[in-house]
Amino acid sequence: MLGLERGLVKLEPFDDKWTKLFDKERELLFSQLNNLIVDVQHVGSTSIEGLFAKPIIDIAIGVTSFDTIKELKEKVKKLGYVEVPVSIDGKHIFARYKEKKITHFLHVMMHNHNLWIDQISFRDYLRSTPDAKIEYIKLKEELAKKFPNDVTSYTNEKKKFVDNILKRSKKS
Repeated sequence: MLGLERGLVKLEPFDDKWTKLFDKERELLFSQLNNLIVDVQHVGSTSIEGLFAKPIIDIAIGVTSFDTIKELKEKVKKLGYVEVPVSIDGKHIFARYKEKKITHFLHVMMHNHNLWIDQISFRDYLRSTPDAKIEYIKLKEELAKKFPNDVTSYTNEKKKFVDNILKRSKKS
């Protein structure tokens, strides 16, 4: 099932439906935002076959300029997304809810800049490196048990692992 209440951490085994849901959303995003975006990628744990994940589809949207953000905000709002107030330089986040559960996150960032490259590199490294994927599964399960009601701590505790994977991905 897709969706998780805000702030909760609950992992589910990989589900092929996540890829199909992303494909459907990608088509919708390109059809509605076509002139504002240059790329749409499935990122996060739901994009990595075999990985346990929070059942939320993470989508990276690449733009060539943040000058388009005002127009993009209006258009994604019409698609049912709301802006998430975060303080990450170079990234805007939007969430879609269904029955009080977050089902999708849009991560809007500059295409082919550092944040974009890191998102894609992390995903691709885990897709191609089974040992790293297993290591990540174990870490996520441990942290989900430790922080079932604290997604911020869960995410912060994963940061060291993510940074390590990014270093490894740049060497390969």
